[in-house]
This record gives sequence, structure tokens and C-alpha cells, in this order.
Amino acid sequence: MTDILDLTASSDAVIDDAVAHADPMVLRGVLYQLTGDDELANMAMARSTREDLTISDVESVADVGLLRAKAAAFLRARRDSGASGADLGSTDRLLKSLSMTAGYELPEAERDLWIEQAAFDPMQRGVRWSGDVAPAAREGFRVAVVGSGLSGLAAAVHLKQAGIPFVVFEKNAEVGGTWYENRYPGARVDTASRGYSHQFGINYPFPLAFCARDEQLKYFKWIADEYGLRDHIRFNTEVKAMTWDEDAKLWDIRAEGPDGAQDVRVNAVVSCVGFLSRPQLPTIEGMESFQGTACHSAQWPEGLGVDGKRVAVIGSGASGYQTLPVIAKTAAHTFLFQRTANWCFDDAEYLKTTPWQLLWLEKNIPFYLNFERLRLNALRHPDSVMTGCRADPTYVDEHARSAANKLVRDNRVAYINRQLASRPELIDRMIPPTPPLSSRPIRVDPDDNVYGALLQDNVSLVSDPIERITPAGVRAGGTDYPVDIILYATGFKANDFLWPMEVRGRDGARIEDLWAKDGPRAYLGVMLPGFPNLFMSYGPNSNNFGGFHVIDLLELAVQFAVRSIAGLIERGKASVEVTAEGYAKFADELDREEAHMLYIDKRAHNYYQNEHGRSAVNGPIDIRRMWNWLKDPAPSGAPQAKTDAGLRPYFGEDLIVS
Repeated sequence: MTDILDLTASSDAVIDDAVAHADPMVLRGVLYQLTGDDELANMAMARSTREDLTISDVESVADVGLLRAKAAAFLRARRDSGASGADLGSTDRLLKSLSMTAGYELPEAERDLWIEQAAFDPMQRGVRWSGDVAPAAREGFRVAVVGSGLSGLAAAVHLKQAGIPFVVFEKNAEVGGTWYENRYPGARVDTASRGYSHQFGINYPFPLAFCARDEQLKYFKWIADEYGLRDHIRFNTEVKAMTWDEDAKLWDIRAEGPDGAQDVRVNAVVSCVGFLSRPQLPTIEGMESFQGTACHSAQWPEGLGVDGKRVAVIGSGASGYQTLPVIAKTAAHTFLFQRTANWCFDDAEYLKTTPWQLLWLEKNIPFYLNFERLRLNALRHPDSVMTGCRADPTYVDEHARSAANKLVRDNRVAYINRQLASRPELIDRMIPPTPPLSSRPIRVDPDDNVYGALLQDNVSLVSDPIERITPAGVRAGGTDYPVDIILYATGFKANDFLWPMEVRGRDGARIEDLWAKDGPRAYLGVMLPGFPNLFMSYGPNSNNFGGFHVIDLLELAVQFAVRSIAGLIERGKASVEVTAEGYAKFADELDREEAHMLYIDKRAHNYYQNEHGRSAVNGPIDIRRMWNWLKDPAPSGAPQAKTDAGLRPYFGEDLIVS
């Protein structure tokens, strides 16, 4: 996929150049693991704070130079010996090596978790058959996966690895989910791409630190091709209804595809439809009267250009703020219609291309990718992340909810003031009235961003409420704004899980009735009482706020699903579901944790909260707890004795097997 040189073909100059681009902390840990050189372990660390993150780095310039020299010498010796094979080295020092990259001591009690996060075994979150023997009965058990985005591909990869028959229903013409649909100008991931990839995708050479939509979509296509998934996917086929047949212990699926209606019977369903999959359009008088081109950001027409056009961007969430600076570069005039400003967080890497030297390191230093992945996770340690997004009930401030939150706000306000110094009349209009991190934070380039766009003569910020859409444009505050294109950057139906599918469980139970009290919920974000053999990834309360990255919780949910399915197959059982008591216990624990979260602040304007004042979207529980709960639903021996919040996510306990 890339023309990066192999180590054996690399000169001393290439090696030295590449090593100069290495992250010293990644280099330190991986070299220590490969060589056991104690001189690396004794380097002093410098700790710094960047708003809500505490970062450790090698303190001395001399030590950084020593690191690079040792790395170059190691690579030359490896090259000259033919660079064959790669041994991880002593597992006894592995936790210490990972700690050296993290910049702090990783506790022995969390050893398995951190080693797993480094993805030394890229397939470790898949099926584990008892005694490593795959039962022949798996061939008679069929699974339906709904969706082929981030979670759907994970489910498909692990089901195929386990030899369990499956079919994937995908309503679009290609894999990628929301990354296939969202093609608006400026669409880009706001999590580092290496932190937005599966463990089994660790070797993919990302060309950008934060990939633009087209590049991120290439990764999803690569997964489908690399793991031979396409023959299992029914494209342009949308699941309309799923009904559980209790007598047969099967799900009846009704889908519609290019050849009409399809009826399929399967033993289990893994729903991976996500919660950002159905566009949310506003209700504005006159929308149907507009004579130009109007679309939602997730439905940008292929080939639609903005050069020389007048464009209205309605909405100031991530898509609105991402697209404005891109559209404004070539449009005749762009209007940002903003009801409430959002907090932006600048990142120098946001628009940067990955230097070839880093791709060279990833390719040629054994296990560099694993330690690089560990470093990304270590920077998002659960304690650090959760401190940043939780309120302190004893803290009193007009604008912030904790000392850490106040620091973030002060830094963000200072940044806005610097960015808009030449247009001070815009500053107050771009400072959100809500605490930072109470709504989705928006990552931006330090200079090429929404603030810089607003300084352009061909960009206008409109804060007046929109009165109506006219045939010629938008009317707000009594003023008509003539435009050629209206882009509704208004988000998704985030709280309508599984919608618009009709889902009926045992005895025709309606999922809407289960969720009628206060919105969608699920046991561990995965299972529902009365709906056997139905699993969800990116189900209710799975948008991870508990540390590491969003994909980690999604992969754990898929792991729980495929291991539950494998457990049924090995035991010769037909179905598994969560008890009503287990469902209620997890709901209580989730509510207890959520009570501290900033996104529940009454001033917050976000898609996280539903009409009941709670979030059906976000996962507020420490990822380390979720990791323990989602690890092994069908253990071959006795499950662990201790409990956490009274949950027992095992066959025969919180999980009923029949």
C-alpha cells in the first residue's frame, strides 16, 4: 500500500532521519522491551499539563539524543543481520516496558488490560473456543450482522475467524457506515486515526494523523478486502423488521434489497447500526419552497460543488464547524447560521500528513506500532479522561463545574480571543454559554478553522433565529439572505436506537415499551430482557466517556456478542438473554455514574441528552470496569468470585441460557 523502504534496503542516512521523527516515549518502551537495556529505564521524566491531560516526556535533551542513537544502532545491527524475525523479548519486563512508554507505572492488577490495549495479538477480542477446539456445531448456527461500519466490520471479522456462518446487511452500496454517507466538504475524524482503528487493523498505514473522510473510508474498505468479507455482505439491503420466534428459537428478518423483499431466519443478530446513522432535519417553515440545492450534511450530493456559490450552513456542531472553513475557501459567500456556539480544541496534528519517516518506523521497528498504540491509550487514561468530563459538586463557578473544567474554559476563551482579536465583536458570539465538555468537543487546526473563516470578507455569522426558508434563501432576524445551497448541519436522531427497524421480542414484545420510561437502555450496552440472542454494538450508552477511545468499548461489545454466541454453540444451547434484574442493576449503576457527568448540565445544548433529561447515548462508566464485565460471558471454568455493583455477566447468572 506504500512505497516505504524495507529496513534491509535503507541506508544509514534513512535510518537516522527516520529515528529523528520517533516519539521518544514510544522509542524508549519498545527499545527496552527488545533489548533490556537498563540505561533506558533510568531516564528522568518531565510532566506537563495540557488542559485536561497530564503528559510525561523524556526530560533531558541529552537523553533524547541517547535514545535516538541507541535506536539507530539497533536498527543498523538488525539490518546488517538480515532483519529476519522479531522476538518480543521477555514477557516478565513487558509491563515495565509499557509503563515506560505510558510515562507512569501501570499497575500489575491491570496488566492484562494494558497488554491487550497494545494489540500484540490483533485477534484477541474474538472467539476463544474451550481447549482451542472449534466445535462442528458452529456450522449450523447462523448470525445476521446489521451494518458494516466500525462495529459491523469487527463482528464480521471475528465471526469469520471463528468459522461461524454469518450474513451482513448493509443499506448502503459500500462499507463504512457513517464514513460512507458523510461526504460533505471537510468531513474528517476527530479522534486520531490510530485510535479510531480496530486492533486487527493495527498494521494499516494511515497517511494522516486525523484522516479526512475519503482516507478513513479507504481503511474500512481495506478491512473488508483484507479479511475477505465482501462475499458475506448484502449491499443496498436494509433491514426493516426483526421478530423473535420463541418456538423455533430463531430471528425472522425482513429486509429489502435490489431484488425486492428478503426473508431470512438466523439464530442470532448483532446490530451494529450505530447512533449517528439517521439524519436529523430541522423543522423550519418554508423548507420545501427553496429553489436551490438543499441537503443534510450526511446526504451531500455526489459532485456538488460550491465554487462561486452562496452557501448557508445551518448548524454549529462538528459538521458545521468542519465544513465552514473548507466551503469558504471557494464559495462566493458563506453564511453560518448559529444558534449556540460550541467549544473548539486546537490540535497541531489535525490537518497534518503523516511523515514518511513515521510510516518507516511503524514498518521497520518491531512492535513500534504496538507501543505507539499503547501511548495513545495512555494519554487517555480513564482517570485523566473522567476527571476532565465530571463535575465537582463542591465547586462553585458561574461558567465551570470543576477546577479542571475551569482551566479548560480559561484556555479555550483565551484561544478564541487570540483567534478573533481583529474582530472583537465576534468574540462573545463565539464563546459558548455552557461548560466545556458538556457537549461534543470539536477538534480544529490551530489556524485553519471556523474562527479564521469568520474573519474572511466572504463569510458572515448570523446569530438571529431563523424565521423561515424562502424560495431564494433564508430569512433570519427580519433579513433575507439569498443563497444557492443550504446545508443542514443539524446532526442525527442520536437517541432513536434501532429506529426505524421494527423489533419484536418474545411474545411480540415491543422494544418501544421496554424503553418507554426514560429512553433506550441496554445491559452493558449490549443486551435486552425479552429479546434473546439480540446483541448490540454502539447500543445505548456505548459512546465511551470512560477512558481510551470510542472504538475500545465497541470492540468489547462485539467481543461479548461473539463469545456469547460461541458459548451457546459449545453448550448445545439455543438462546441467551439478560434477566430483568440484571438489566435493572446495570441501569442503576449507569445512572449513579451519569449523575456526575458534565453533559447532564442543565445549560448544555447537546445531542447527548434525551427528552427525559438523561443520556441514552453516552457511556459514563470507567472503561476498566466495562472491560471486566464484557470479557467472558461464557467462561469454561467457574466465573470470577467477586462482583462489581452486583453484576454477574455470565451464563446462568445475569444471563439466562436455554
